[in-house]
Amino acid sequence: MEEKKRISWDHFDLYCIIRFVFKYFWLVMLSALIVVMSVYLGQRLALSPRYTSTITFSVTSRASSSQLGSLAASTTVAEQFGELLSSDLVRAAAAKRMGLSSFPATVKVNAPSSTNILNMDVTASSPELAYKSALAIMECHTEYSKPVFSSMILDNINGPTIAAQASGGSSRELLLKLSAPLGAAAMILILVMTCLQADTVQTTVGAKQQIDGKLLATVYHEKKKRTLRSRLTRKKTSLLITDPLCSFYYSETIHQLRVSVERAHEKDRKQIFVITSCSENEGKSTVAANIALSLAQKHRRVLLVDGDMRKPAQSLIFEHPVKAGTDFGTFLTKGFTEESVLAAVKHSDTTHLHTLFSSGVRRRKMEAFSADSFRPIFAVLRKNFSYIIIDTPPLGFFADADVMAEAADASILVVRQDLVPAIAVNDALDTLNESRSACLGFVLNNVHSFRAAVLPSGSHGYGYGYGYGYGYGYGYGYGHNYGYGYGRSRKDKKASSGKEKLKKEDAENG
Repeated sequence: MEEKKRISWDHFDLYCIIRFVFKYFWLVMLSALIVVMSVYLGQRLALSPRYTSTITFSVTSRASSSQLGSLAASTTVAEQFGELLSSDLVRAAAAKRMGLSSFPATVKVNAPSSTNILNMDVTASSPELAYKSALAIMECHTEYSKPVFSSMILDNINGPTIAAQASGGSSRELLLKLSAPLGAAAMILILVMTCLQADTVQTTVGAKQQIDGKLLATVYHEKKKRTLRSRLTRKKTSLLITDPLCSFYYSETIHQLRVSVERAHEKDRKQIFVITSCSENEGKSTVAANIALSLAQKHRRVLLVDGDMRKPAQSLIFEHPVKAGTDFGTFLTKGFTEESVLAAVKHSDTTHLHTLFSSGVRRRKMEAFSADSFRPIFAVLRKNFSYIIIDTPPLGFFADADVMAEAADASILVVRQDLVPAIAVNDALDTLNESRSACLGFVLNNVHSFRAAVLPSGSHGYGYGYGYGYGYGYGYGYGHNYGYGYGRSRKDKKASSGKEKLKKEDAENG
């Protein structure tokens, strides 16, 4: 495997990141709950609540009970009264008056500048204790202030008040309210970073740079259930290009893949093509079935073989039961003749596709298979069919695909968006390249993209527009001289000669 390519933001798609976050959204909720509980317990255990009672005084003249004439003088006197109220002498007298050995609160005095106002805050562990402490200071300060300030008097304007909530309660409540979104945001950030570090294939640009192979096509996500009735039913449906509800863009991408297979057949006389993937649920069986259907629309001798004998899927996709003793796995384990194989092949008059399905084979028997086990039956199929598409088990789990690739002519790897790390995809391509068959490249499958959703219909990265109302077949030429991303103009003599060669070969094969 070559050295890993440079990673850029073009490798990531916003849809994949959001989908990853929603997949693990339970972690976001759990993180928010944990942070809320931690903040609440921390406030209850580490920070004991404190309550403040406030008294407001004014400093006036004892003789006339009028406000002092000079604001500067009044400020100085207010500051001196503040020092007296917060002194140890006054607090000791207040504690004695309350019948306590020590004063149970803290006193803070504030004298606003250029005023004769004095604010005293008494803070204690409970509202009642703070109120009683403030009241005690107010009652006993006169015997100490009168000798010192003979011409001044400290008048009570307001208070003492009873605290309705703890000091700093609003900030604590705010912190508690913010703890949930902060915890959720932290977990979302962690999930986003995890998604970015996963190094999965998310975009077409990333696929070209991260994977050491040729990108044959990008298959965008296609909805299986388009009607309300199909959505209400739980029946599983297959995504085939023969479905009238299948979109034009999806069908064209499959035809693009078909062209790659045709080129390999035309250039190197390749007939047997192995379709595999790194992991499960990457859509290889659907891709294999659709390539075979696309070929069958143009060529008459096309065979689809279900080589996944561990978890057969083609019979389910085409909704065709498998008759015991007439499947691909039975021929490999119990022997076959050319007549028995051809008799087991089913033909559809509607799609013109030949199929050879398979049933499950025991694990021990599968492990005994080698490339020589497949060559005899492949030789029979070569004689009777022009194109043979083989659906195999995932390459990352079993050696079946590698073994069949040794006996086949070419292979194609299906890579689902944002599922398997790029390094695993590269390892799978290396395995296929080391086999005797040629690895044509890989298909980026089931691609979701905000770009594809925002851009107008038809702008899915294929490199051509739609809406001209063509009448076309499934060949290279489309009846108009428009250049497609993968097609050729009818004026291209080389393409025309290739078409005539394929038609001649199909005629010879029946």
